[in-house]
Amino acid sequence: MDTWPPHFRVIGQAVLDWWDDWVQMTVVSVIWILCWLTIVLGPPATLGLVYVGHRLTYGDSQGSSGLLAGGRQYFLTAWRWMGLNLLVAIIIAVNVRFYGQFDTPLSFLVQWVFVFAGILWGVVQFYALPYLMEQDEKSWRLALRNGLFTALAAPGYTLVIVGAAALIVAVSVFLIVPLFLGAPALLAVLGSHAVRERLATYRVREREAHKQNKREV
Repeated sequence: MDTWPPHFRVIGQAVLDWWDDWVQMTVVSVIWILCWLTIVLGPPATLGLVYVGHRLTYGDSQGSSGLLAGGRQYFLTAWRWMGLNLLVAIIIAVNVRFYGQFDTPLSFLVQWVFVFAGILWGVVQFYALPYLMEQDEKSWRLALRNGLFTALAAPGYTLVIVGAAALIVAVSVFLIVPLFLGAPALLAVLGSHAVRERLATYRVREREAHKQNKREV
């Protein structure tokens, strides 16, 4: 697997880690689904799920206890994230509907600009949640900026990784069963591995350590 291109290596490693901990991943995914049925617990459970995926990429299998710990730790952060997403979704939906009323080339173009913005926002979210887990000081602004930078700086890489994630989502939605067999947890592991690989590729940790050493000197 070491000789594979980075995007395929990330996908392969995510599947391997997920499969090795499949029972825990299934339990975590079912709990996540049940939390969303309550609505209130949905956003914290999502960050808890990402926390579990993040820890698994470091070889630390936490399962349902990790979901609970992550959800509790990020409860308020999760609802700020949810509020931001609701705001963005409303803005995009209102503009798409508004410009869809006019039968002109310009309105059609503007409408699709907002559709593309919505897709890009979803891609940024896929990266931003794992980036948040990697930060020492939790900042949504920094996590979103890093997610946008990653999406734009590596479009080919993003196309393959997000394409794999979209395929998992599509199969889960149409067949339902994968939802209860750990598919949500697989997405969390995939996103975490994707971010870790980008951090290594851009040598972010090395640069941060170098800056820290310079400050200490």
